[in-house]
Amino acid sequence: MAETKSGALTRRGFLKTTAALAGVAAAGAAAPTLTALAAEYGTGQVAGEGEQLVCGVCRGNCFGQCKINVHVRDGKVVKTSRRPFNSWPEGGAWDRICLRGLSHPYTVYGERRIQYPMRRAGERGSGQWERITWDEAIKEITDEWKRIQAEYGDQAVAYTRGSGNLASINGVGSPLFNVLFNKINATQIKIARDQANTRGINRVVGSLGDWVLNSTQDYINSKTVFVWGANITDAQAQDWPHVANAVEAGVKLVVIDPIYTQLASKADLWIPIQPATDAALTLSMMYVMIDEDAINKPFMKDHTVAPFLVRSDTGKFLHMSDLGVAPREVPVEAQATNIDAARSSSVNYGATGASAGAGTKLIDPYAVLDADGVVKAVEDATDPQLEGTYQFGDVECATAYTLLKEEVMQYPPEKASDICKIPAEDIVELAHIALDGPCIHRLGWGSNSYTNGVHAAHAAITMAALTGQIGYSGAGTGACNWNSGSGTNMLLPNMTAAKNPLISALFLPEIMRTGKYMGKDHPIKALYVYSGNPITNQVNTNEYLNDILGNLELLVTADYTYTDTVHYSDIVLPACHWFEAEDIVLLTGAQCYEYNAKAIDPLYESKTDSDILRLLAAGMGYPDLFPLTDEEYCHKILDTPALAARGISFDELKEKEDLYYKSTKPWIPWAGNSFMTPSGRMEFYVEEPELQFDMGQEYDRDREHLPRYFNPTEAYEGSPQWDKYKLILLSERPRFRVHSMFSDNKYLRELDPEPTVKINPADAEARGLADGEYVEVYNDRGHAVAKLVYNDAIRPGCMVYPKSWQMSQHKAGCWSELLTSAYDPVGVNESYFDNLVEVRAWKEA
Repeated sequence: MAETKSGALTRRGFLKTTAALAGVAAAGAAAPTLTALAAEYGTGQVAGEGEQLVCGVCRGNCFGQCKINVHVRDGKVVKTSRRPFNSWPEGGAWDRICLRGLSHPYTVYGERRIQYPMRRAGERGSGQWERITWDEAIKEITDEWKRIQAEYGDQAVAYTRGSGNLASINGVGSPLFNVLFNKINATQIKIARDQANTRGINRVVGSLGDWVLNSTQDYINSKTVFVWGANITDAQAQDWPHVANAVEAGVKLVVIDPIYTQLASKADLWIPIQPATDAALTLSMMYVMIDEDAINKPFMKDHTVAPFLVRSDTGKFLHMSDLGVAPREVPVEAQATNIDAARSSSVNYGATGASAGAGTKLIDPYAVLDADGVVKAVEDATDPQLEGTYQFGDVECATAYTLLKEEVMQYPPEKASDICKIPAEDIVELAHIALDGPCIHRLGWGSNSYTNGVHAAHAAITMAALTGQIGYSGAGTGACNWNSGSGTNMLLPNMTAAKNPLISALFLPEIMRTGKYMGKDHPIKALYVYSGNPITNQVNTNEYLNDILGNLELLVTADYTYTDTVHYSDIVLPACHWFEAEDIVLLTGAQCYEYNAKAIDPLYESKTDSDILRLLAAGMGYPDLFPLTDEEYCHKILDTPALAARGISFDELKEKEDLYYKSTKPWIPWAGNSFMTPSGRMEFYVEEPELQFDMGQEYDRDREHLPRYFNPTEAYEGSPQWDKYKLILLSERPRFRVHSMFSDNKYLRELDPEPTVKINPADAEARGLADGEYVEVYNDRGHAVAKLVYNDAIRPGCMVYPKSWQMSQHKAGCWSELLTSAYDPVGVNESYFDNLVEVRAWKEA
């Protein structure tokens, strides 16, 4: 191993040090000319003799949605290559494709491609199948759905998806599924992945989508980019060039991650934090900012709820109506943009009413303590105070900032150092770097994956409120850039309102065990799965197999490859690959609509999702439910007045291939400090904590008002499982798969042939385990067998595995067997990292 220099330490010496002292942070210099080697990249973009280049899109859920050339010869896909974006001609968007994008022919023509409908011929999971016709498959499915609904109720038929096909007509974004399943009053089961970041951030700033942050092209305008728990070089490889461009331009890169990832090796500063303690670190950074009186007070007063008075009896904001001041009438237009707009007009104001005239609404202004000591409406105050208390009758009120400060000041760097296992001086340094903006804070899926993940995100966005670093170029806090394309039409002909509630997948085991939802009968007996593989990707596989599958009378899966979920299905339908149908793709990372042309005819007996839905609708007695062709539905989705005003239409998309849909480039969310909250401000104090999904679960409402640190459910020293299991099990999102997609790709399996698990050599040697031997990782929920890999980059006390290997690819067990189904009642998010395990040599039975 070469002695490559990295700051003051050699890379080898650095890793040796971290193996012994995981709490030591170290500096590293980014390699020069990170993108220069790819500057002339153009391989494979010229059509060979007899080839046609078709505009395709790689539609896996890595958030890339990279444009690709599909090289077609004699009606067959022979290879794929990069296809430039037109919306970013200066090279500011995804200008290369990864190994997965180059390997598509091995998936299209893979050995495990599903070629025809199949009926289970043996026990579930036996792998015994009988080939049937499409007519037989549709009749059997719909006859069973009718029987089940007649016996158990309409809700007993359910449908769910994963994220394996990001498209608008034949994929997870398609409203066509809702057209059918709403029509038959089926139950929708929503996946519960990567939602803690969303919940923690959106409850402070409002929602522009699930994961919102400045365009990656804007990173170069930042002074420092913080990356919290994300290995972008592998998990979102399409974003890495933008980070590299920023680093080359002099932007500092700070990586906060328990693992010395490839991204960490490129960072100016790596902070090897103890898993699940991100909220404590952020609160301590805010401690330093407040203690040094370095917060952005004008921003706090004008654009956050910091000066709002909070009632101690209800936990709600004090309003002027509480003081006897009648709500005031304002124009509706002004209320929509006024950052001081008060609570919604839907509030019942008694004799005053909710509306005083056409085009107006009544608002009930928030009360603040002005500099003269008088409580006033926030818009009437000359200098609203950030700190202070007010006695409202027998009720004491304090400003939201006062309450935040009380929480934050419990985490001086010395205390946070003990929690996070990093030096106190590093926490102070991080706070100073975060103050010296503009800074981008990109939150990955690391801190998101514990039952305290909502609060880690809530703390991060609160720090943006303290610094005022949000809503302008180079400044922002959020997860990767993933937001909805405004102006699209998702209401299609024959779409009806869903009769049954949208249910989180994490509630499904209990519903299947009890047959009840929210205390009422809600048996589910049939499940239709599309664009997903829940048996591999949902936590706690054995619970899924026993409680969910064990209580189902019919499991139907539509897919193009043989997944674990297909393996356990009763009827399997062959779906098309992405290249076999025309579609619209929403590339939210670059704010583009993309055109996915049909490159080849559907192979074998496969059908598009839309055609499968048409057959199912006819079988359920609704042959005219889908009156339009796919192309006509594409027009319905894009040909809207809002998009026409921006020069966007489906015909224009087909001609241009990709169209930018935002008003500015690069896109900056929250520009102008207009937030989609009831107050129009950053509500770091959450007046009305709400559940992501309400199943009647209990939660601590008082805890949810402010960002807090508390232990996760399992993955910490001293937890109830600690006496048996002392290794925290983490996963990484590898470059060779996207969740379980590409698992069957022969080309990628040559590079990545089997499941592995990484461990720090010190932990392995303490257990007598050798590098390269097969080991069994286990806990009370299950086990997984994989090849052990010594790796000094793994924090002692942790193990790391590349996620989403299929069950059939393990020698025994699978990774998801080990994962807890415990969830935070507010975020209702799968806690992929909140697990303790042990490891031993595998004794093959």
